[in-house]
Amino acid sequence: MRQIVAIFTRSGGILVFLILEVICLSLVVTFNKDQREIYHNSRSIISDSMTHGWGEITQYWNLSAVNDSLSGVIAELKQQQDEAKFLKTIKQDSAKYSGEDYEQQYTYTSAKVVSNTINLPNNFLTLDRGIRDGINTRMGVFDNRGIIGIVIRSNDRYSQVMSILHRDSKISAKVSRLNAFGTLVWTSVGNPKLMELKYIPKHLNPKIGDIIQTSGASSYFPGGLPIGKIKEIEEDPQGGNFHSIKVELFNDLSTTQYVYIVNNLFKDDFKEIEEGNENE
Repeated sequence: MRQIVAIFTRSGGILVFLILEVICLSLVVTFNKDQREIYHNSRSIISDSMTHGWGEITQYWNLSAVNDSLSGVIAELKQQQDEAKFLKTIKQDSAKYSGEDYEQQYTYTSAKVVSNTINLPNNFLTLDRGIRDGINTRMGVFDNRGIIGIVIRSNDRYSQVMSILHRDSKISAKVSRLNAFGTLVWTSVGNPKLMELKYIPKHLNPKIGDIIQTSGASSYFPGGLPIGKIKEIEEDPQGGNFHSIKVELFNDLSTTQYVYIVNNLFKDDFKEIEEGNENE
């Protein structure tokens, strides 16, 4: 009690001044029309600003939730498309395929990028999906603009992805117009928009601007996913039998936020055949 009295004794003058100031302002606003209008206008402006600011904050968080929800819906729609299914039969061109002619080959899980690098010789991403979401190694990752990389490890909650911007990354790709298969690698360290397509034979005639897509000749990605376009074609200075092709990526991995993880339901069968070839 003594402490409260002491505090009031020391600060009593300031408290009395503040109380009198509030009373004076109240009297001025109450009995003066102009000051009353200024007060009401000012209060309205401050209130609107606070409401608008809070609205923007809540809208930001709501937008993040909406993006997560939309990513999941799009993933479900993608696996309903014919490109995500294996065609079990071959019919004449005039015949139409029915649902019974297809078997589900690919499923997709939406995920959010938690961390990402693009400026190192070997770059990685971390995703907020893991084993409990059905994510394991040997799964491809892409978004609506192009391919991202391949899952190399995962725990219950998170997965690590080897980016296509990695010196050990090798992606089976094709020149769409020619249906010519090659291997996409990252040799332009420091340039996250440029990769190289190898092993396109010289007897073929790729052109600047040709579209590069996934070939479907691996267990990681279905065929036809966008990758980029040919920016430059050079002849092998050592006189080899292949073109040296620079590919400008459609994707900008520095802005990647939401992705889709590909699960190839046939990947074990594919791996069994590939390992058999290696042992021959």
